Amino acid sequence: MPRQTALAQLVRILDSPHFRTSKRCSLFLRFVVEHAIDNDLDCLKERTLGIEVFDRDPQYDTNQDPIVRSTAGEVRKRLAQYYLEPEHQGELRITMPTGSYLPEAHADQGTSLQLSNGRHTIAVPTRKRLWIAGAAIVLVVAAATVRLTFQKTGLDRFWEPVINAPGPVLVCLAQPKAYNFNAPTQRALDLWFQHPDEKAGPPALIATVPLSEFVSMWDRYTGLGDAQTLSRVSALFGAHRKPIQLRGGTSVSLADLRGSPSVLIGAFSNEWTLNLTGELRFYFVDDGKGTASVQDRNNPGQSEWKVVNAWPHWKIQEDYAIVTRVVNPTTEQTVVVAAGITHYGTQAAGEFLTKPEYFAEALKHAPSDWARRNLQVVISTKVLAGTVGPPILVAVHSW
Repeated sequence: MPRQTALAQLVRILDSPHFRTSKRCSLFLRFVVEHAIDNDLDCLKERTLGIEVFDRDPQYDTNQDPIVRSTAGEVRKRLAQYYLEPEHQGELRITMPTGSYLPEAHADQGTSLQLSNGRHTIAVPTRKRLWIAGAAIVLVVAAATVRLTFQKTGLDRFWEPVINAPGPVLVCLAQPKAYNFNAPTQRALDLWFQHPDEKAGPPALIATVPLSEFVSMWDRYTGLGDAQTLSRVSALFGAHRKPIQLRGGTSVSLADLRGSPSVLIGAFSNEWTLNLTGELRFYFVDDGKGTASVQDRNNPGQSEWKVVNAWPHWKIQEDYAIVTRVVNPTTEQTVVVAAGITHYGTQAAGEFLTKPEYFAEALKHAPSDWARRNLQVVISTKVLAGTVGPPILVAVHSW
């Protein structure tokens, strides 16, 4: 049983009317199931659950405040109501036995699970209890119990604060300050650039274009690399059945960002990226003279992470990007940033945030409790004839 199967069933349950109406029960069930999947059983104790799920003080009196026990009882009741409905017959059954906070998963009675360890296939009767687990299936047969173990990836843990939050996540996409021209001038320009007459100058209509012919298009366009990152991030959220709300950066307000976790894509074409991350250790700078760079407050003399004369032809050989996950004090929400100096870097940041093997490199240089911290990563990528290479780790910072 792959991890995705168990998580998909959890999502179905949480999306049902029995749990949509109770934030407390939903948070509790999600926490205990995901930690059981990780085989992180130390977290499934009453005091720990009170602290982690319900933000209780570490020294709180569990006898005076029985929130964990009362919520667990309510969760058991709602699970029972869910599985009583005919349309849920045949689904994987998630239960939590009385007196325990360790959830169990059972195949529906009347069927069996076919589990393979790569060499043999074993038919397991559905009355036997299973501990959910996952990515690579490992069988351990002992008496009448089959346990599956797997490890949640670092990338899964990175995205947890966003995916576990209620409601949709706001994806704020960069929008460059582009301009078009009024229709007659636009047509003349198009013809000239498509078929320029090398023996003569451009026609009088476009030889000197007055400012009145310009039309701002700040809310119309986005970069290809930014769009590719959007595609990757959207696919990741789709796999977790996490809804998104897509907005262009020019139409996003502070009130929007305070209402939900957000993902900011793009740097210099996304004012929210510059505003919300400008005080962090790694940040973007454009000197206005053709050089843009990633700067390090802890090492002001560092000057290697830069792109020179990228505009207007994008003929660069290397780009740099910042990946950030931070609980922002202004929005009071988790903010994730995928942003490059140019759209090439943003595209590499999108790969870094959606491929576990790339993200795992950052964790080799992060503290063991990084998942509870804010995190910034600087990456570089080679660019060859407009094609972006893999993301390469440059620096990691957590706090």
